[in-house]
Amino acid sequence: MIQLYKSLEDKNFWYKKYVLCTEAYLVAIRHAPEIAFDELELFYGNRESLLKILDSLDEKIQALVADKERMGLELNSEQSTKVQFYLREKDSLVSKIVDLDKELMAEIDVLRAKGEEKLKLLAKGKKALAKYKSSSGGNEKIDKRV
Repeated sequence: MIQLYKSLEDKNFWYKKYVLCTEAYLVAIRHAPEIAFDELELFYGNRESLLKILDSLDEKIQALVADKERMGLELNSEQSTKVQFYLREKDSLVSKIVDLDKELMAEIDVLRAKGEEKLKLLAKGKKALAKYKSSSGGNEKIDKRV
């Protein structure tokens, strides 16, 4: 039973790491979006690594539960309460992750919209500048006259 508790505790520990990773990136994207976008692949890589750790813990927990069932062992009320505590904590962390991901996606959408607006303004500026540029052939004629 101690192994099951430890595995559930470890799983929640790694969920907390996942939350911290997402919170840190959200702060970075709010305060230094240019730098944060440069680190986007690193952020996703970190999250993928954390998900692999969580998946391996899930497999370990499933194996422990299957062993208990094969032995015909059932949880008493105290054990069940402790397991439920870990599961509620996990649910709370997962809910927080979902909320953080929604915030992150909203921030990225805002930055994307700002970027699109800047590109439109840049295109307008280039178009206006092109109207005032003389052609290269015209410059040569002026140079020859001078």
